[in-house]
Amino acid sequence: MKISSYFLSFFIVFFLYACKHSYYDIEKRELNSGVRNDSIFFDLHFGMTSKEFYDRCWELNKQEVVKEGPSNSSVKYLIKEGVRHDTEMLFYPKFHENKVYMMLTTFSYVGWAPWNRDRFSNFLLDDVKQLLESWYGGSFLAVEGENNKKLYVMVQGNRRITISIIDDRDVRVRFTDLSISKLINQKI
Repeated sequence: MKISSYFLSFFIVFFLYACKHSYYDIEKRELNSGVRNDSIFFDLHFGMTSKEFYDRCWELNKQEVVKEGPSNSSVKYLIKEGVRHDTEMLFYPKFHENKVYMMLTTFSYVGWAPWNRDRFSNFLLDDVKQLLESWYGGSFLAVEGENNKKLYVMVQGNRRITISIIDDRDVRVRFTDLSISKLINQKI
């Protein structure tokens, strides 16, 4: 009986401690740290102008690192290492006052089909999470989003990276400059 009461006490203390360190506490702490992490990938970064973004993508295209995405509405990068299957990453930024403040990316396995269950987004999510942890260091926190949807979030200074499943095929990753996002939300 004593062992189970010690276990219960430990569990309650652990649970209360974990609740204090919610996502919002982490976000607040990171924003208040004054640390800026503006890099996204491929020397793309928050705060670059649309011209700088297009010029950089043009250079990457000439080097055959990236290609144009579907309907020329995104940039496509093929990931061959650090994932179970070749993975396509499509990306395109959102601008505020002509500067990048968010990068929207969509990942999918090459060769996805409804009958290729090993290429579904639940497997891809794990690959993307591990890949991004290797790119940026740190680890993702599992949080509950809208409609009880599970999200994974990492906040490093002003940079928030959010991972979620879109459907059976695609995983969305959103890179956000929280300092600008909060400013935009205040104006609404």
